[in-house]
Amino acid sequence: MFRSGIQCLALATLLLSGVGVVHGDGDRRPDDGRPWERADGVVEFGARRFSGWPEYRAWRRGTDPTFDHRCATTRSESGPPASITPGDCDLDTNVPDSVYEPSTGTVVIPVVVHVITNSSGQLGQVSDERIASQIQVLNEAFAGFGGGISTGIQFALARRTIDDLPTTGVTRHANDDWYNDRGEYWNQIAWDPTRYLNVYTNTAGGAFGYVQAFPATGQAGTAVDRVVVDWRVFGRNGPYGPPYDVGHVMVHEVGHYLGLYHTFQGGCGGTDCAISGDLICDTPPQALPTSECSDANGCGGEAPVDNFMNYSWEACMVRFTPEQVLRMRCTLMNWRADLALAREGECESTCPGDFNRDGKVSGQDLGILFEKWGESGDLYSCADLDLDGVVSGPDFGLFMVGWGPCPPDACADVACDDGNDCTVDYCIEGECRHVQRAACGGACGMPTAGSCYEANGTPGCSEADCCESICEIDPYCCIVQWDAPCRGKALSGDYPACDGP
Repeated sequence: MFRSGIQCLALATLLLSGVGVVHGDGDRRPDDGRPWERADGVVEFGARRFSGWPEYRAWRRGTDPTFDHRCATTRSESGPPASITPGDCDLDTNVPDSVYEPSTGTVVIPVVVHVITNSSGQLGQVSDERIASQIQVLNEAFAGFGGGISTGIQFALARRTIDDLPTTGVTRHANDDWYNDRGEYWNQIAWDPTRYLNVYTNTAGGAFGYVQAFPATGQAGTAVDRVVVDWRVFGRNGPYGPPYDVGHVMVHEVGHYLGLYHTFQGGCGGTDCAISGDLICDTPPQALPTSECSDANGCGGEAPVDNFMNYSWEACMVRFTPEQVLRMRCTLMNWRADLALAREGECESTCPGDFNRDGKVSGQDLGILFEKWGESGDLYSCADLDLDGVVSGPDFGLFMVGWGPCPPDACADVACDDGNDCTVDYCIEGECRHVQRAACGGACGMPTAGSCYEANGTPGCSEADCCESICEIDPYCCIVQWDAPCRGKALSGDYPACDGP
């Protein structure tokens, strides 16, 4: 089958090799027009320095209205010659044929996670536990546990290398250039991209994530074919914090990796939904991406706020549509034919070894493993935990690691709804999160930015309308800190919504 992909030309993926500048603190920053994070967390961009990514992003949004850090994946206008392009799920068309239905078979995709830190290891660390949580989030999302439908696509950390050696499916590297998403690191550390989903965690060039190649442009299966995610938003409860602590950035980027566009691709689209917009007919047309969890699309209908391929806050992303599922499975069949392994029956338990899905790894599951012992064939058994094609000793070893009750869902009995329509409420690892909607007024953007109200300690800004009017022209005030320049604007008398002098 054909293998191909998309050239991603966003800022976060430009791979230029400018001259380096060495600072007194030992950090080396190439002058290539892209941001660079130093070991002390300071972000440099050209001659400017920012205290961190929030301040940098606020400045970029204030100076460039087109700047958006949520996803740096872009659609290419060119692909392979038409003579070798499968028409069912190429760059320009979508044919939701029943041959791609999940009922036709379950598949599993082996994943390799390449954790890249800076050279000192101070920045970029992702624990094995957080990696495991990200794989679990992927499997829950693709199984439809949040309210969508099952895709019949599963993910597992690779347990055997291409040379049939045991592995954890995780590699770790310390390199300042690679950490800042520079240098062709994939040429050195990628595992065979035709057979493994290669995921890299670093700064993602200042974006939350991106995919280098949509599968229908000629790069799928080559070394550059990859998913890149900011290490701070990778897995559950990452250090970025709310509202990007659920692990759905990775789900969104894997959607791109499997051929899906943003729900707002092409705006309101044309008359034929199969060849315009996002090419998906059961996602409502959408002029602009969703901010927070607000239903506003500009096309006269309901926005797909709950769709993984939108820009909603992660807690509000819960599903893929049936046609999106068909397109992803079409992509696997036509563009990534050697990637996914056909699996028998239902293996959707998020607890490895719980073959009968009763919530524990026990003697009954051991019996199932022994029933499958020595089996090999075209379908990979649920008991084939290392995905080497046969149930054997290594599978028994992995099975015993999980012996006992499956880890309980810490959020199963936690009620987080605080009754406030101005907050988005959800649970992470047993703890409630209540994230303020900016549209409701109240706190100005991030919790550390301060309040819009004088009573809460923000001199010069006693009304939410004032705060919002200042932040429209100076996003720093709402996202980073309401500081002296922000206060000065509010007291200047130039803004009717503010108190003035």
